Amino acid sequence: MKNKDNMIYIRTFSFIVIGFVFSFFTSSLWFNVIVKIREAIYTGDSGHLILASAYSSILFSIQSTLFFLGTISLLSIINKKHQMSHIKTYVFVIVVFSILNRIVEVFFIVPWEPITMIVGLFATMILLKEQDYSSFEFIQTTIIAIQVFFAFQWLNIMPTFSFLQIGQSDISMSIKIAGEYLKSESVLNFIGFSFFLPFTFLASITASLFMIYAHNILILEENYKKERDIQLIKSKAMENRIYQEIKSLAHDLKTPLVTIKGLNSLIPICNNKDKLIEYSERIEGAITKMGEMISSFLYEESRQKLKVEELIQYIQAQIPIEDEFLNVDIDLETQLPLIYVNKVRVVRALINIVENAIVVPCIHKFKHIIIKVRKVEGGVKIYIYDNGIGIKPSDLEKIWEIGYSTCKTSGLGLPFAKQIIEDHNGIISIESKLEEGTCVTIYLPSANDIKNKRGDCGE
Repeated sequence: MKNKDNMIYIRTFSFIVIGFVFSFFTSSLWFNVIVKIREAIYTGDSGHLILASAYSSILFSIQSTLFFLGTISLLSIINKKHQMSHIKTYVFVIVVFSILNRIVEVFFIVPWEPITMIVGLFATMILLKEQDYSSFEFIQTTIIAIQVFFAFQWLNIMPTFSFLQIGQSDISMSIKIAGEYLKSESVLNFIGFSFFLPFTFLASITASLFMIYAHNILILEENYKKERDIQLIKSKAMENRIYQEIKSLAHDLKTPLVTIKGLNSLIPICNNKDKLIEYSERIEGAITKMGEMISSFLYEESRQKLKVEELIQYIQAQIPIEDEFLNVDIDLETQLPLIYVNKVRVVRALINIVENAIVVPCIHKFKHIIIKVRKVEGGVKIYIYDNGIGIKPSDLEKIWEIGYSTCKTSGLGLPFAKQIIEDHNGIISIESKLEEGTCVTIYLPSANDIKNKRGDCGE
């Protein structure tokens, strides 16, 4: 931060010093302007007057731009510590700008035009009104300032504006007197307007483009920040989902642990060798089951052959039987093929869908959920029906987005389920009708056939 402040001080000092150096070394160039005026008088060619006007306008505009940049840079330093009002800002810039130009006029005998320079200063600040003067946009400010100052300096050579005390320096007066001598006042007026109007218009367009660009950059930054916040929220939500999976796994591990503990307590009091062998085998089976559960959780790519019936029984065990207003029917077809899945993750995905069906609002007295499993070509289809209020057609595509929910839930269940099902080469789809209910269809390929088949709700 300190280095940045030092750079601002150096920049301010540099602009002001360069402005003085420029005025010092270009003081001899003003003699060339006088030479062009004399040539115009000697030759009677008003073209030399136009060249003299161009030289003076360029010198005036560069000098004004350098001092303006120095003044604005100084203002940015002050505004970092004491934020000034708009009126104080304008007064400060005018005073400092005028002092710098007056110093140049006194010490380097360089002419300056107070009226056009200060009016140009006002015009430049108006075009830069959207700029925060606690910061400093060098390129933007330079381009607009030099266009405005160059445009306004052409007013100095126009006889039309002499009554407003514009163009009162020796150079400007000499050009207008020479124009009057050559009967070229109309030419000077025309040339002045020809440069003033286009450059003023160009400066306005440039300032508008810069403001639009700055506004777009601000919008992009805001969108990036919002997107980053959304991603952070999603990340935390997924962490919560993983935490829920861990809780489910811990709960599932209790069953084999209870089996192991119970059988282990029987071993010391059992004298029957056959029973001991049976207990040992059951303990070993429970340990194997625990190992499979842990592996399925830790390793997403872990897969094992599994009966669909076992999958459904596990889901059935998670349904809250104490809810007297909830009816759940299980309809399994016989001779279902084996599936090749990560048991823990697929079960968690299916439970998420069932939990959504349970919490969805219902206009009926009883919430009715049907879990139907059918054998299809290449695998099985699991249908989960509910008689809830249904989902609007416009919301059907959004339900797969993380965080989106129509029932004030976390909005993670369905995206998680979709990811798990698709990771297993399966397909998940939803059909819904308002006031009638929703049907979620899951296709899982059999262990011997992983070809994807898509279908609708029904048998």
